[in-house]
Amino acid sequence: MSVELKPANFIRSFQCLKGNTRTSIIFEPLWGIPYALYSFYLSLYMKSQSISDRQIGFLISIGFIASIIAASFGGLITDRLGRRRTTVIFDLLAWPGSLLIYLISGNFWAFLLAQVVNSLSKVTAVSWNLMVVEDATIPEQVTAYNLINTVNICVGIFTPLAGIMIREMGIVNGERILIEFAVVSMSVMILGRHHYYRETGVGQQILHERRAALQRKAAPKGEGLLKILAKRPLVLLALCCSVLFNAYLPIGTYQSLYYAPFLTEALKLDKATIAILGGVNAAVMFIIFVFVIPRCAHFNRLLLMAAGAVAQIIALLMFITIPAGQFFAAILCVVLFAIGFGMTKPFMDAVLAEVTDGKERAKIYAFYNVAVSMGSAGM
Repeated sequence: MSVELKPANFIRSFQCLKGNTRTSIIFEPLWGIPYALYSFYLSLYMKSQSISDRQIGFLISIGFIASIIAASFGGLITDRLGRRRTTVIFDLLAWPGSLLIYLISGNFWAFLLAQVVNSLSKVTAVSWNLMVVEDATIPEQVTAYNLINTVNICVGIFTPLAGIMIREMGIVNGERILIEFAVVSMSVMILGRHHYYRETGVGQQILHERRAALQRKAAPKGEGLLKILAKRPLVLLALCCSVLFNAYLPIGTYQSLYYAPFLTEALKLDKATIAILGGVNAAVMFIIFVFVIPRCAHFNRLLLMAAGAVAQIIALLMFITIPAGQFFAAILCVVLFAIGFGMTKPFMDAVLAEVTDGKERAKIYAFYNVAVSMGSAGM
């Protein structure tokens, strides 16, 4: 993990990328913008259709269980179908597919089905990450994840637009329009990206070996995950750190279905106004990604990640102790959390790509997604 992050502008960073890695960056906004808009109010959309807090908790739990199952097969499916084919099939199912169900959902069971279908994104979490990193050098991998994070944070600045729509049209009608936009945008992204994607070098090799093994009626040989981790303690350490960091995100952060209800019910903030917090979160993380992270090459990366983790812990503790109705106190919590999150996430995303290589990556990414889902479910 000796990659240096040197100051560079976005255009220069992007120009150093090529192939699947560059394609992934180009199409990412078509996923990030609609996701930032519809996901912020999804839980309130559920509650407006008579879904209780207890039922939302049950939906989250079932989603984690389904994610564990999907992630368990992610590496196997990716190696069997290929990275490119797996990504397009399971992205279409997990995103436009689940969103269409959300769009027509009016009861608990329909929302449950949507959660289960969306859990198929854990399969794509393996194949898409491999499309990003397998044909890239280590510096390109770090650059790619920094750009992807920055793109997805930038689009979060549009979150207040969702608040305006909710205020003007109401939760149900406003959210449905946002979901319809997401279906169209994500479908264009998935199909357009698939057109320009090419199977990775490692993916082609695995597919060739599998076809040859089938002709010989023999199972393709591969090293087991436990043997890989036993031989590569650095991989095990990177896995543990990544799992601990990512396991709490679906539970205790803005990605949680509990986030918007907590802001509106526990902190008594206005439904339309809370979208401003999403914009503040995005703006602060954008500053961290663009102006701070590239200038931290001379700092110890582990110390930066530790400082970021401490900032997030303090922000979460403040969130549960501030008085109700204190909007500016909530903004302070969001700013502190965004600083800590922004200091940690780019390095955490790149760490697995840096310490793994070759055919072992699919198994390790699949295990990583299983462990994250199990950790979130345990929490």
